[in-house]
Amino acid sequence: MSELGPARPSRARHHACIHPETYKYFFARREVAAVWDRLAAAYGEIRRGGPFGIIEIHSPRFIFRATMGGNPITVIRTRHCSEADVEALHRLIGYED
Repeated sequence: MSELGPARPSRARHHACIHPETYKYFFARREVAAVWDRLAAAYGEIRRGGPFGIIEIHSPRFIFRATMGGNPITVIRTRHCSEADVEALHRLIGYED
């Protein structure tokens, strides 16, 4: 990982969340705005605000959240989320295991 972020998207499990399949996805700084644009096109409107400058998208299958700057993106699966939904998300954001 360089100072501009990883060359390829990467992720790390976020153990502090109530859902056990919550991950933080890390992107190169130059790519993160485009990733948020793709997420908004696929999953709904980006909401911004609050005292910490939170960026969020709420959809039936995922909640996407980040602080100001938008990186990393915390991805929280909802109870309606399937493995096929996760695979579709990974294709959209360019993440590979």
